[in-house]
Amino acid sequence: MYLKKTLLLLLCAFALVAPGCKKKKSGDPVPKPGEEAELQVDIPGIHLNRDDNAAQGATLDFTIKLISNPLPPDGVSITVTATNPAGEAIPQNAKVTTKEGTIQWTIIGLPKRQVADIVVTVTSNNKPGNTKTYRFGVMNKTV
Repeated sequence: MYLKKTLLLLLCAFALVAPGCKKKKSGDPVPKPGEEAELQVDIPGIHLNRDDNAAQGATLDFTIKLISNPLPPDGVSITVTATNPAGEAIPQNAKVTTKEGTIQWTIIGLPKRQVADIVVTVTSNNKPGNTKTYRFGVMNKTV
């Protein structure tokens, strides 16, 4: 009888302790070594896929935030192209390669009172297929 009570007590203790021994899951999945997280980019203050962004002159400053976790080990390349309403290229600053999470960019040569089409391309230097492209229009409001 004593053995049955002891065994029952041990089984009850085991049933109470066992659920607390489960492996805990982390909130964000971390890519396995050799895999690269999909690029995630934010361009705050810019209305993407719209033409109602405004500049108060021939330039427009904006921020590109890389929010991928982790960032690609060799960084990313950022290219910005601009075209006028006739589809002609507006020369821009050269491509930038960076490992930083936040980049300041300036679009130059915006035509007066016309909407320029802007394309921002962010590409991983480790995995060229890991690319994000963003488009928006911006008008130079000066007279």
